Amino acid sequence: MSYWILFPVTVIAVAVGLIIKTYGQESRPAGRIATKKENVRDKKMIHRARYREMSSCVSEMPVGWAPLRIIDPESIELRDIFDAIVKIYRQKTEKFYQYDFPHDYQLIGRLRNIISIYHGGLWKQTDRIDFSDERTRWVYMYRYMLRHVHLVFYACELAANEEIRRIFPGYRAPNVCMIGGGPGTDVLGLSMFLLKQRNPLSPYPLFAGINVLDRCTAWADSWESLRRHLPEKYRRGIPEVRYHEFDYLENRLPWTCREVVRRADIVTMIKSMSPAAAWLNSKERVFTNRTRPYDIPPYDRSSLIFEWHSVYDIMLQMRDGAYLFYIDNRTGPQREILMSAARELKFELIFQRLLYGVSLPTDVFSPDAREVIGAMGGYEPCSCTGTNEVIILCKTE
Repeated sequence: MSYWILFPVTVIAVAVGLIIKTYGQESRPAGRIATKKENVRDKKMIHRARYREMSSCVSEMPVGWAPLRIIDPESIELRDIFDAIVKIYRQKTEKFYQYDFPHDYQLIGRLRNIISIYHGGLWKQTDRIDFSDERTRWVYMYRYMLRHVHLVFYACELAANEEIRRIFPGYRAPNVCMIGGGPGTDVLGLSMFLLKQRNPLSPYPLFAGINVLDRCTAWADSWESLRRHLPEKYRRGIPEVRYHEFDYLENRLPWTCREVVRRADIVTMIKSMSPAAAWLNSKERVFTNRTRPYDIPPYDRSSLIFEWHSVYDIMLQMRDGAYLFYIDNRTGPQREILMSAARELKFELIFQRLLYGVSLPTDVFSPDAREVIGAMGGYEPCSCTGTNEVIILCKTE
């Protein structure tokens, strides 16, 4: 009887001894009880061993297989958008290369140039990026587009329970004018938000009309290339995007651009004012009588302003009841440029919030996207923004 009692005790003791020997406790003298610190260390070593075992199993999986992961819908949306950018790269490089290069040095040089300009502070720069080059446009899309799309979507989500429903009431599609919309970052960010609010199978468009005012109208080609590779719900929900030439450095809008702004229900200025902020900040008001009328109340001075800067002219042309959706860096003079014009033209501030370091979700990049990141010399798409400010204004009657 005693044999059957001692046998399982012996087996357990041998097993415990093997575990101690395996995970590094053989250095502790026999018979001494482990301290709390040693127990914590042993648990960490066990977890690390299990992690190494799981990693080796994953590395031995066949090509094309991957462990099961639960990815949130937001990450899937952003992955689809970035995969469309990757497909443009694949499509363009097939025309020039008969085989794969380990690095695309033509694109890497342009990428480094853009990074140096952005890291130096856009509002301080005097040189402006020339987006007439096709490769420069794609490099910008690769580096910054996904971050800006997510920033617009995140800002809309943040304001969803407050004032954003006044802008998108749901019973009619708005007419949108996007200042400096580039490759369609504003379009996709707003579309992500609107698609989340409605039935994805709805056949109706998200917008009544989309017009983009930008210094480089060649962005229209980049947008069409991107649009062809987007998921069906985006191609069905986004109507034709029309581009018009516009430069912040021109004090007054061209006539065609004025008509576009006057018809818009929503005007967006998202990450577009900072490149020209230094120049805009240097502009002084020019009054009709060439002197500042200090004896006239502030709310009547706008009728006497003959010329100021392009931001003022855009806000002047907006119809009563239209909304202005602004997102830009907190540093720099662009906020004061906007708000000084808003005070002159009786705009109502309906939403304001600071965003600190908004980051992209995890699992955004597909295996194909990872290959392209490797071709870019390891320069990954920018995944985190600095401190940005969201402002929503409404033009009062």
